[in-house]
Amino acid sequence: MPYVGFSYNPLSTIFINFPSVSRLQWHPFTVSSSSNLEPERLSVIMKKEGSWTQKLYRTLSEHATLEGLDVSVEGPYSPISENFLRYESVVMISGGSGITPFISIIREFIHRSNSLNIPTPNLLLICAFKNSMDLTMLDLLLPVSGNVSDLSRLNLKIEAYVTREKEAPISDEQTMIRTICFKPKPSHMPIAPVLGPNSWLCLAIIISTSFVAFLILIGILQRFYIYPIDKNTGDIYSLSSMAVLYLLVMCTCIVVACSVLFLKNKRENLKGAKQIKNLDLPTPMTSPSSWYHCSDKEMESLPQESLVKATNVHYGKRPDLKMTLLAIDDENVGVMASGPTGMRHQTAAICSSGLADNLHYESISFNW
Repeated sequence: MPYVGFSYNPLSTIFINFPSVSRLQWHPFTVSSSSNLEPERLSVIMKKEGSWTQKLYRTLSEHATLEGLDVSVEGPYSPISENFLRYESVVMISGGSGITPFISIIREFIHRSNSLNIPTPNLLLICAFKNSMDLTMLDLLLPVSGNVSDLSRLNLKIEAYVTREKEAPISDEQTMIRTICFKPKPSHMPIAPVLGPNSWLCLAIIISTSFVAFLILIGILQRFYIYPIDKNTGDIYSLSSMAVLYLLVMCTCIVVACSVLFLKNKRENLKGAKQIKNLDLPTPMTSPSSWYHCSDKEMESLPQESLVKATNVHYGKRPDLKMTLLAIDDENVGVMASGPTGMRHQTAAICSSGLADNLHYESISFNW
């Protein structure tokens, strides 16, 4: 649970550690929630692929006997700017779990269209999945809390492609979405910035106070300790030893300034721990397990009717990115891609080919 006033931008990344799974492994995940739409939640999406996520899945599957789950979080690390807000149209292209970064963007636009009544750009989500079961990823475009039910103000169109199936499955089985809640422990703390809500101001204070303290300490050492012994001859204190001494003093000043601010903010964060202790969670009904198992919701693969109307599902083929992108008539179009390397390369090549001057590729990946 985030600290009150804690905010982050879409496309943010956090590092997560589950001591019950591995005490040493920290894994990065893209934040899928929006701090404006869900200020009380910070959500990530994990796909069960590697050994670490499989072990985590088994741990969560044993929720009936699990009394709590300790989680350590570092971040989130947010991009400085939100370039996607300045475009007339935004095209998001994803493959598989690459849809995760775009969930936070769409939720941000939902907040802007519903709460702020701000006109939003035309949104086109092109997503490719291997199997029809993966289409349930589209359910996550809306918050699990269900506090958003109106998408009529959002100009969203979804083109979903299922590449390994020729037609829609005959079975009408509905997807079961299960929410598991854990009773908080007294030691649990809300997610909060290390340097407090005004992190940039705190950083400026650390730099300025460290520099001033460094000058004062160096002056005191030079005047009352080094000069009476060395007399500026350099015979006792050489330049190299003086440099090492200055470096130690500088590091000491930085450590002291950081520690003071860190302890101050930690004490303030203790007040935020009351959020967790006062959480309004479901009370046990018939057995202790009902405390942890909050709800079983039967939901359609696309829960909101407006989301269903905005979605077209294509079976047995891949998206024709070149034809789709070049067919967009808007003057200022931002294009983002997340997923396999080949798909990202193809998207960037189309935008930079010169065939359409209205396409602007926005890279959201650290590697090419």
